[in-house]
Parts: sequence; structure tokens; C-alpha cells
Amino acid sequence: MAVGLTDQATMTPAPTRLRRMAPPRRLGARIRWLFLIFILFNLGTAVPRTLTGDLAPLPWQLAAVAAALGLGWWWLRGYRTGTFPVWAAPIEGVALGVIGYGSHNWLITLGLLFAAVSFRGLYGTWRHALVMTVSLFAASVAAIALTEPAQLGVFLQQTAGVPPLALFTAAVAESTRRQEQAAARERVFARLGSTLVTTSDAEAIGRHATDAAQELLGGLAGGWAAITRNTPEGQTVSTVAGPVPAALLAGDISSVRVTLTLRSDKQLYGTLMAGGDVPIPADVLPSLEALAAQTVLGLRNAEHAADLRHRAFHDSLTGLANRLLLRDHLEQAVARARRGSPVALLLIDLDGFKAVNDTYGHATGDQLLVAVAQRLRDGIRGADTAARLGGDEFAVLLDGMDSPDDAVLVAGRLLASLQEPLTVSGVELAPRGSVGVAVWRDHADADALMHDADTAMYAAKSAGRSQVSVAA
Repeated sequence: MAVGLTDQATMTPAPTRLRRMAPPRRLGARIRWLFLIFILFNLGTAVPRTLTGDLAPLPWQLAAVAAALGLGWWWLRGYRTGTFPVWAAPIEGVALGVIGYGSHNWLITLGLLFAAVSFRGLYGTWRHALVMTVSLFAASVAAIALTEPAQLGVFLQQTAGVPPLALFTAAVAESTRRQEQAAARERVFARLGSTLVTTSDAEAIGRHATDAAQELLGGLAGGWAAITRNTPEGQTVSTVAGPVPAALLAGDISSVRVTLTLRSDKQLYGTLMAGGDVPIPADVLPSLEALAAQTVLGLRNAEHAADLRHRAFHDSLTGLANRLLLRDHLEQAVARARRGSPVALLLIDLDGFKAVNDTYGHATGDQLLVAVAQRLRDGIRGADTAARLGGDEFAVLLDGMDSPDDAVLVAGRLLASLQEPLTVSGVELAPRGSVGVAVWRDHADADALMHDADTAMYAAKSAGRSQVSVAA
């Protein structure tokens, strides 16, 4: 019979079902999986042996079966959630006692006791293991004393290994837990390291660092992490991960349990803070310290990368955009101009700059260039770009003007600002300049617009300098 499309969509492939039944890959989870199979097998064999016995009343036999099924469900649930509450240990002991009483078979009780101690000892702390062992052992002894008192001595002899077994499983659990935590921390550092190599944005580094710090807390109740930076107003929280207390966001650091300074040799970047509803385990602190050091390294690299980017696209003397960055902005502006946004390019050349260098020295000439650059910055909008093309030649890209005629007005205003007298190295100078203006009018490309601006600038020089010339 053919299978319909609807049936095919709802069926679970056999390989998927088999993968769900396969043992976990991690060591600790695999050990717990093996002991789960062991204890469920013991419970499964105890049920038919209890029902076939004729020493206990039928109600107690049924109660024993119900207790076995309940314990099986409870242990399977605990395996899936990875935890058992402490208060459940006495209840599990009572259930084991009911199975022992209903079966009237001390061998069944003995097998379940060993299996239960082996499995349950893998969960919780040493205190949990002690409470669990005492509860299960006491209930088993009580069941044997009530059903087969003659076998109590033999039972106690056979159970002499229960306390060492409980200690052994608790030790195995603690060891595997530490190994898993170490492996998890290594994965956190590996991911963060990969991120720091590929990310040069300080904010992104902060976000990844706080996420990693919260992961290192390992599920700590209410665990959170945050990075603060220093501002003139004080410490400000920049990035957070987890349920950060509202008091911390308001500036109250009383809830902070760990504070690590993010400082390099020359700069204080901020502070890494972490906390939770309970104290942070001592074995987590070295990992947080290593994380802080790795974060500082990432911030230093980001700072270095930002400095390299700035040097690659800016003039080292004036800090203005260089020819490469201007070209990039110009090409983008021309693309917008084709969609109707007015664009103009101004080329500015200082008149008589060589005489300043020859008369007062290159140091004075450099300071004059810096002063001119500052006046250009002050005279344009944030959307515009001021650049130094080299020597005493500057450019201004006017992007998104209200009208093409505004370019001439801006050029005149900038020229008037440049020519105001100023004092450089104790010498009063009166700079002069020539400005060429080219407004985009269906130019073929950015090179054509720059050529027209250059032609207009030389026309201004030919007209007597200290002039503004507009390309035809």
C-alpha cells in the first residue's frame, strides 16, 4: 500500500528514532545513561517477580508495582532534567521500601538498593548523596526486617559495600562534572577567541565578553555579567548579559560579587562585573580572570585596528580625510546624485604657501595647514567631507545640498574664513586661497567631476587668486 504525502510528513524516520536511543557523546552523560539503563532493567525485572510471588497480600503487591513504575518515571525524569531535589530522597526511600515489602524478596530489594545508589549517587552534591544513601538504606532495612527478619543479617552483610559505592559514584559524578565544566569553559574561550580575531568593534567585543562571562558562571542561579566604562559622569554600564539587577543599571554596585578591571599598560577600558543570587564558586574566578585578560587583549587589538584604519584613510598632519577616503565618499555621492541629490566638489589651493615655508620654516607651514584644516571642519556640515589632497591642496565634498547654488555660497564663506588673519608660532599670517567649484550635472563619473573642479580652481588662480571660480 502506498504511503500518502500526509503520512510521510508525520512519520519519524527510523534513523532519527535510533539516534534518539543512542547513548550521549559526553563522558558524564554517557555514564548516567548506562546507570539509567541498569536501574530501569532492575525495576523491570522486579515487577514480574513481585506479581508472581505469593507471600505478600495482593494489595501490597500492586502497591509495589505502582511504586516501581513511579520510581522508573521519576528517575527517567531526573535523568532528562539532570537534577533531583534533596527532598525527594526520603520519598524514593519509602517507594523502595514499599517494593521490598510487596515483593517479600530480600534479593529484589538488595538489587534495587545497589542499582539506586549507583544511579542516584551521580546527581547532586556530597550532601545529596549522603541523604539519598541513608534514605534508601534505611527503607530497605525496614522492609527486610518486616518481611524476612531471618535474612536481615545476610542482607546487612551483603550491603556492606553500599556506603563505599555511594562514595565512589559521588566521586565519579564530581570528577565528570569538573571535566565537563572544564570542557565547557574551553569551548567558551575558543568561541570568544575566534570572535576577537574577526571582530574589531569594541561594543561587539563587550557583548561577546559578557555573554562568555555568563556562560562561565555555569547556570549559577540569577547569574549575570556586565561591562562598565568610565565616563565623565562616572561608571556607565555598556553591555550586559543575564538578569542584571536594576540597581546596578542605576549605579548601585552593592549586588556585584566579582569585579575585574579591564586595563592595559596605557589605558583603562572599564570593568567586568559578575554576580548572582548565590556566591560565585571559587573555581570559576580563575576563568573570569582569564576572560578579563582575553577581553583586554581584544580591546587593544580593536583599538590598534581602528588606529590603522584611521591612518589609512586620513591625513596624518591635519586629521582630515585623505585622497583615498575622499574618492570613496565622492563615488557614493555621485551615485546619490544620479537619483536627484545635489552634489558639489570644492578644490582649495592656498596661495603663497611656499613663501611661508621659505620664510618661517616648515614647522610654521605645518601649523598653518592644521589651522586651515580646522577652519574647514568648522565651516561644513556633518554630512560633508573635508580632505587634504597633499601639500597645500584641500577639497570639500558637499553632499545633499538643498540647491546647487548653495555650493557657491559655501565656497565664499569658506574662503572668507580661511583668509582671516591668525597667529602661528608667534607670527601673524593672512592666508589666501583659490577655490574651484564643480556641481554635478550628469557627469560621467567621479573623475569627471574632479577634473571640472580642478579646472575651475586653476581658473580662480589665473583670475588673480583669492577667488571663487565655478566650472561651466
